Formats: sequence, C-alpha cells, structure tokens
Amino acid sequence: MDIIDMIHNSTLELWGYQLTDWHRNLFTVRWWLIIGSIAIAYGIWWKYVNKRYLTQILLFGSFIAVFRLIMDDAGSSAALWSYSVKPLPFGQALFLNDLTIVPLGFMLVYQYCQSWKKFFLWIVIVEAGYSFFLLPILVKFDILRLYNWQYYYTFFIMIIVAIVMRAMILIVLKIEQKYEFGYSSNSLTTKMHPVLKPLNQEDKRRKD
Repeated sequence: MDIIDMIHNSTLELWGYQLTDWHRNLFTVRWWLIIGSIAIAYGIWWKYVNKRYLTQILLFGSFIAVFRLIMDDAGSSAALWSYSVKPLPFGQALFLNDLTIVPLGFMLVYQYCQSWKKFFLWIVIVEAGYSFFLLPILVKFDILRLYNWQYYYTFFIMIIVAIVMRAMILIVLKIEQKYEFGYSSNSLTTKMHPVLKPLNQEDKRRKD
C-alpha cells in the first residue's frame, strides 16, 4: 500500500467520524443557533445592500469569501482550529464564517464607506467585533475549538485582506472603465467612484 492509498483510507475513516459527529449535533440548540445566525445575517444584508450595484458588491464579497475558504481549509488542515458543530457534514463551517458573517459584513462596509480612511476605520471596527466578540462566543459554546491560533491573528489578517481586495476591485473597475470610455486619463478620474452611495441618497439626488 502506497502513501496515496494510506491517505485515502485515512480520509474514509475521518469521513465516518465526521458524519457520526454531525448526526450527533444535528437539530441541537447549537446547530439551530448556527442556522438562525445565517438566516438573520442574510436577511439584514439583503435589506441594506444597494441592489443597483449588486454585481460589484458581490464581486468584492466573493473575493473575501474565497480567501476565507482557503484560510479555513488551511487552518483546519494544519490543525490550528476545528469546528465541533457544522451545518453540513462536509467541509468546515462554511456558511457561518466563510460565506456569511465575514463577507456580508465586509460587503456592507464596502458599500457605505466612500473613502479609504472611512473604509479602514469601519473594517477595523467590524473585524474587531468578529475576532474579539463573535469568535470567543463560538469558542464558549464549543462550536469552534482553537489549538494553535490567537484571535488577533485573524484580526490582522482579515484587515489586510479587506484592504487588498478593495484595491483589486478598484483596479478592476478602472480597467473596465478604461475600455468603456477610452484611454483618456481625465475621463477615468472623473468617472471613477471608489465606493458606492446608498440607494436612498441616489434616489433623493435624482428627484432633486
């Protein structure tokens, strides 16, 4: 038996453990707490997201979600943390952290913050709430277990990631507008909007 077969057999054994543990936690209070948090988060986000710019906002959120997925998979594979309660038996707690709380919160910050200074300030506030409030709650309720990881690691990493992803979005928008309006640098600076205005402000301006 070579190493690949050994890894495969170990994976099958691990899958059996994961499935058993998932059935044990299914429909428990902690499981419903996760499901309820996901539903509430998406409801709040859908109410306040600027649907006129939904594609752009979702692109930014997708960048954040992809990084979160990679980070979660790497951390779990390296035994830095693990999830004891999952909505689904496979993967990590994808829908709670990677596809819900973090990207949805960051998308609203991206939408409402119109300058780099304001964006940085609110990213720090939102990420501080996630890293130093939500994560300790997950640990307290034994939904998340940290082994070789500190809360402030997540805090600093996600702030850097948010800044990089916003810069990437602005570059993408600049390239898009360059090909839409031609190669004039003046047209780019006048047409480029680094962030988005809330819908109610736009509607009011159009009425005026």
